[in-house]
Amino acid sequence: MASSHWSELEGVDKDILAELMRNLEWLESSTDLEGTAIVSKTGLRIASSETTDVVADIYSASPATLISLGEKISDGLEQGELREIVIRGTTGYTIIVVGSSNNNFMLFTNCKKGYKLGYYFHKIRKAFSAMQPVLDKIET
Repeated sequence: MASSHWSELEGVDKDILAELMRNLEWLESSTDLEGTAIVSKTGLRIASSETTDVVADIYSASPATLISLGEKISDGLEQGELREIVIRGTTGYTIIVVGSSNNNFMLFTNCKKGYKLGYYFHKIRKAFSAMQPVLDKIET
């Protein structure tokens, strides 16, 4: 199993972290995704894969800021609840999946192959959905 970076949220049960890590490992092993992490909407990293070698701030405060801004834009333009944000760089994509507004967490991941984005979205949503009952046990 991939090694976990410790949760920045105190008091998260080790069994919950282990379950989240199994889901993150499944997601990365079944795709070309890398640097996958579960982050709270307030910017605390809950769990991240061993391929997450970027500075912790990028995986916490930055996505939280993007989500807040994305929710305001989506609401302001009357496009409904924000579900995901895709950032396209010259060498790859960052995908942040949010879920519903009552969800306190987001799944953050990266990929280099744009021609598989539809496949990645399917896998990311499936993994995030599978993690939801586990995430619901975490008090933020």
